[in-house]
Amino acid sequence: MTTWKASVLGYFQPRLVTVLFLGFCSGLPFGMLIDPLNFWLSESDISRTTIGLLSWVTLTYTLKAIWSPFVDRFQIPIFSKSLGQRRSWLIVSQSMVAIALFGMAFSDPTDSLYVLILFALLVGFSSATQDICIDAMRIELVSAQELGEASAMYQGGWRLAFLLTQVVTFIIASFFDWSTAYIAAAFLMILVIYASLIKVPEPERVVKEYISIFNQPTVWFRDSYLEPFRDLYVRWQGQFLFIVLLVITYRFSDIVLGPMAMPFYRETGFSKEEVALITNAFGLVVTVLGIFFGGLMIYRFTLMKTLFTGALLVCVTNLAFASLDVIGHDLTALTVVIALDNFSQGLAGTALIAYLSSLTSYNFTATQYALLFLLATLPAKLLAGGSGAVVDSIGYFNFFIYASSMGIPAIILSFYLQSRQTRS
Repeated sequence: MTTWKASVLGYFQPRLVTVLFLGFCSGLPFGMLIDPLNFWLSESDISRTTIGLLSWVTLTYTLKAIWSPFVDRFQIPIFSKSLGQRRSWLIVSQSMVAIALFGMAFSDPTDSLYVLILFALLVGFSSATQDICIDAMRIELVSAQELGEASAMYQGGWRLAFLLTQVVTFIIASFFDWSTAYIAAAFLMILVIYASLIKVPEPERVVKEYISIFNQPTVWFRDSYLEPFRDLYVRWQGQFLFIVLLVITYRFSDIVLGPMAMPFYRETGFSKEEVALITNAFGLVVTVLGIFFGGLMIYRFTLMKTLFTGALLVCVTNLAFASLDVIGHDLTALTVVIALDNFSQGLAGTALIAYLSSLTSYNFTATQYALLFLLATLPAKLLAGGSGAVVDSIGYFNFFIYASSMGIPAIILSFYLQSRQTRS
């Protein structure tokens, strides 16, 4: 069995450092659409129901499976020849993210909420397109045996971006305003574009023969959309249904709870500074510990055992929010709740990303991962859109119990697939 020392040393490889940076690229724009935006809207007296519905802005990340075959196959004129297929789409999408963040910065949720939403949607669409490239690159840049560490490094970079976007933006907003915070994020995205140009390599892979969408549209559609789905079904035919159900339900608990976290903190009496330091800064540290511990568990034990452990921990630790609702404004209680919740989410996130990556074929990396990601997030996000209405109806205490119970199906399914794998 692999030693813990060997497991830790496995992280210190140049390819995995590149994956760490790619995770940062992915997390930066996504972070600006979650806690900062929710707190900004709540501070502008936007209703909880509206904030819950606006969480659907991030559905662009879920629905990226719709245009992922296009990104996977279409070659951008001029850019593809000089930068490569993956890198050309990466740079173009990152540029669009920077422009959209500037647009959000100069919008006011009180006077021009719809304009802010449009720019937020553009951030989501451009960032999701970037993620199509990144998801493919972080799988193609490493070996199959390194998927656990690569998933942990990706999440580590993603969370580091959260530190610089969510924590720093809260501090900037406290001293200045939210527009200044979003301008800072846009300039940071420009630095990311420069680093991507000079540091991120084009993956070495066997590129399928290019089919022109203009000259052979029917063949292109069949090869780009239908064949990846058929390949996924054929390879996992014996357990396909259980895999799909597990992927769909695995993130129910944390995604359903997510949109109401910031309104809950504010209504409980926590200030922006307290939220930034405890839920974001301290929470990030604990999440990173969970992320890399999850990677070590996958490397030392098995992916399925780690997947089951993550599902169980997320379900149980989400109940801690109900106790915080009873206790009220208490920094020690908040710190304990965040420690439990974020460690569990970090471990579970690494396990899920590694699991989705392991299901893909190198012939259809970007398209298949985008499809699996859609299954893993769309149903949960649809439920999350109604989270504000649920809180209005039953209160925060009962809502947290409801959100925790959403994780029970994932526990059962991951245990079943782990048992089935053990018997095999």
